Amino acid sequence: MIAFKEAIREIDKRDFRDGNGSFALVFMTCDVNRKTGGELISLVNACKCGLPPNCKTHDMRGIKDLETGKKYAVHNRLIFQYNKQEIYWV
Repeated sequence: MIAFKEAIREIDKRDFRDGNGSFALVFMTCDVNRKTGGELISLVNACKCGLPPNCKTHDMRGIKDLETGKKYAVHNRLIFQYNKQEIYWV
């Protein structure tokens, strides 16, 4: 298991522009405005990327799938696993 704060710190260190490596991530999609989501996404090879300005104030991280190139805006509370370790809240 890994603490939430520690997982977020590790995600922030691994930006795709720096080449500091990648990580595995499991998270859930959710879009309150469009009333869509609920899909569990598992990425084996991912890294952090930028977000649009409207997402930065909502406790979100930009995640890029390095295998497909697809970008996701992920809410911090919807991240369940980091590098195959369950996230626990303290």
